[in-house]
Amino acid sequence: MSGTDARNNIIKVVVAMLAEGKDVEKITVRQVAERANVGMGLINYHFNSKNALLGIAVADYMATMAADFATPGEYSGSEPSEKLKIMLTKLYSFAEQHEKLIKFTITQNLLDGEMQTPLFIVPLLGEIFADRLDPIQLRIIALQILLPIQVASINPSKFLLYSGIDLRDEQQRNHYIGTLVDNLLKPQTKLKDNVS
Repeated sequence: MSGTDARNNIIKVVVAMLAEGKDVEKITVRQVAERANVGMGLINYHFNSKNALLGIAVADYMATMAADFATPGEYSGSEPSEKLKIMLTKLYSFAEQHEKLIKFTITQNLLDGEMQTPLFIVPLLGEIFADRLDPIQLRIIALQILLPIQVASINPSKFLLYSGIDLRDEQQRNHYIGTLVDNLLKPQTKLKDNVS
């Protein structure tokens, strides 16, 4: 097995463990190594730490979910902005199921300046705006959409005090996501239409 294959296999094993509902704090490098049929040293070589591995596995899982919305399939007939809302809702549901891991991952990503997560929604934004916005503008809008969701996810109780929105309530959370997306997309569409 090549180094890349081994690395990908390790990530798949962790994603499978998360999908099984394993408590992130109870996942050990030894368990991952045994299930991936690799030595613990190989995990440390590729990922440096368990926390880095967990962060990469979560990002991989979320990227796979996001890719489902960018390819033909179940959501093909939906408006791109609706697909974006559905995708964010599904990603948030995953985050709620793995609350401790997501809080840790988001915090680490923010502290490390990791900027890959917003790239997951850029293809949908490209569909929404067609050729009206350049790639940098799309990346900025992606960041504007995801950053408030990430920050709110770190401490939902403080977000409730601030906004009056209980992110643990599915209906309120979906309303928040819908409002956030609408507020960021509609002004851009109108602005570009007026300029043309």
